[in-house]
Amino acid sequence: MNVYVPDYYTNFHCIASRCRHTCCAGWEIDIDEESLARYDKLPGAFGERVRRGINREGTPHFALTAGERCPLLDADNLCELIRHEGEEALCQICRDHPRFRNFFSDRVEMGLGLVCEEAARVILTSPHPLRLVRLEGNGEEALTEDERYIIDLRADWIASLEEAEGLSGPRARLMETLIYRHLTDALCDGRLEERIGFIHRAYAAITDGWTDGDVATLAERARVFSDKVEYDDEALETWIGGGETKVFGSATA
Repeated sequence: MNVYVPDYYTNFHCIASRCRHTCCAGWEIDIDEESLARYDKLPGAFGERVRRGINREGTPHFALTAGERCPLLDADNLCELIRHEGEEALCQICRDHPRFRNFFSDRVEMGLGLVCEEAARVILTSPHPLRLVRLEGNGEEALTEDERYIIDLRADWIASLEEAEGLSGPRARLMETLIYRHLTDALCDGRLEERIGFIHRAYAAITDGWTDGDVATLAERARVFSDKVEYDDEALETWIGGGETKVFGSATA
């Protein structure tokens, strides 16, 4: 199975305590079965503390504390699980974030989500158009006709951004990322035109009023949109269907 990533993918590293919008607060952090079994075996006082922080009702998850913070997030916004046990002790969702995956019948693509401020910075400051590199696999693929159509459509769209739509620099990097993340989902539901429309509307909402050159502001707008729309199933469905939800303090279409 081939696994592809954007060529900037390996440039991303969590900035931990320097992050202004930690992913360890405000999110319900589900725990996969393998990680839960590991936590149940952690010895000593720290193991007991980890288990006290787990809510086992429904899908096991870390019970958020005041301020909706993970119980293992310390005052310096560092993960105590990493400090005690290493990164390999993280549950699957924490290891993955902010990464996403596009699944094909004989191919997997991975990318970075704009919801993470550091990932957004890495994406928007990339000096050239999105290029995929093979991370794993031997190059041979058996894809369906629809899958090849989507891959070709995506490549043509990205290649024509500057000439056909007048986009370059961070604006082009933003549009490329929206295309890369969302176009493939049409393979699951057949709503290609709706998803193309969503990509254009999402781009317009994020860049509304943005002044070229202030990449930090664009990254923050992308982060907010991703948080409120891409990571909210109900809001995302509303946008794909042509509706609108409040994102930047007012209803945005």
